[in-house]
Amino acid sequence: MCLLSVLLIIYFAAQCETSLRIYGGRDAARDEFPYVVRIEQYTTLFLNGKTVRTMRICTGAALTPSWILSAAHCVDTDAFNNKNKTLVARYGSYFPKYPGKTSTIFDAKIHPTFQSLNLFDPSIKHAARNDLCLLRSEGIVVNHYGKLSPVDSRSLIGHEAYSLGFGITNASDYQKPLQVLTGMLYDCKAEYDIYIYMLCLMPQCGIQTIICGGDSGGPVVHPSGIVGVNVIARGHCDENVPTGTEASILSTISGSFDWISNIIANKNSN
Repeated sequence: MCLLSVLLIIYFAAQCETSLRIYGGRDAARDEFPYVVRIEQYTTLFLNGKTVRTMRICTGAALTPSWILSAAHCVDTDAFNNKNKTLVARYGSYFPKYPGKTSTIFDAKIHPTFQSLNLFDPSIKHAARNDLCLLRSEGIVVNHYGKLSPVDSRSLIGHEAYSLGFGITNASDYQKPLQVLTGMLYDCKAEYDIYIYMLCLMPQCGIQTIICGGDSGGPVVHPSGIVGVNVIARGHCDENVPTGTEASILSTISGSFDWISNIIANKNSN
């Protein structure tokens, strides 16, 4: 038993050391998670007589060739009726060499009880809940699509899960492969009572990691399937994150399984 304990300590120490080599996670292998897409919004602005094009990034999971699961706060509904804005899903990419293909996003279904935090008005104290949306696109063809977990998220506390995102890292802009962060699901409701229907993902081994800009909407994946999407993080995306800080606060999908399934099956247009 003593020898086994020593071997386990050495093993987990090695795992921690390996994880520390890439701040914020590791590069996904090509086609490891083919259903994870990069959501890009392009806005054309006219400033001082010049045309400027900006890009905003989120992450999503293609559940079918036509429907993408993401976070509701990622959606700018003005993008669907503003000629200066374009919203696309990029799939099959593996940066920097393989940009993949894009599919135009032309509709969004926001969760009917979605409520976001008002970060700019502290006097508004309502809770955040169901930060989920479905984006409608066309012709997303990948090796396999994301599968929703049918398991009640509350029963998964203590289980290992992966947070996936195309966000920035401390070493580069958005021209990086999909990032994968391994962690443990835990109930953080007692710490953050302003978040409803949410769990947190704690990094392994006390590693200082956190989701970054662009990771919002990215799926959090358990062996049973997608259990939620990245919504928010406590702290900034840098190396000064205190040890023990959760990597992600995620909006769970178990209470919204029927809503998602009905929209995909065209039984509900709300």
